[in-house]
Amino acid sequence: MKMSLSLAILCALLVSAFAPSLRAGNLAEILEESELGSLIGTWVDEDSNGEGITITYTWQVKDHALGMSVRTPNRTSVALIGIDPKSGEVIHTTLDSKGGAGRGTWGEEDGVATLTLTVSDAEKKETKLKITHKIVDNKRLEIGMKNVENDQGGEVTLVRKAE
Repeated sequence: MKMSLSLAILCALLVSAFAPSLRAGNLAEILEESELGSLIGTWVDEDSNGEGITITYTWQVKDHALGMSVRTPNRTSVALIGIDPKSGEVIHTTLDSKGGAGRGTWGEEDGVATLTLTVSDAEKKETKLKITHKIVDNKRLEIGMKNVENDQGGEVTLVRKAE
């Protein structure tokens, strides 16, 4: 009797631990659950309407693979975001115009969508970053970034690109 109760509790804990990946059948559903359903489109720094920073999110494979492009005056990068069918994790792979590359996973930390990303530059120097995304009032995208090793970083607020 004690063995079956323990097994039932263990099963319940495992199901609750993996509930987000079991509930959401695709990336679009995960975005909705994470309050990022309105992420698709182009976001820019408000002061220059994108001369400083432009980030564009597009469906590469509808509801399953999200493309992301980032343009700053010094660098351009592209990323692909999707679900690993084996682990259920939301994975992120990126490449940039300076020869860098990165891999990471998305999750929720303190109620905010957070990318834990390990990037390597062209000289093979590795940096681990935490990058948060939060949409406020469907009008602003707040992105925070910090270096995990030294806790340095900052935040930027982006708005939808003006036509």
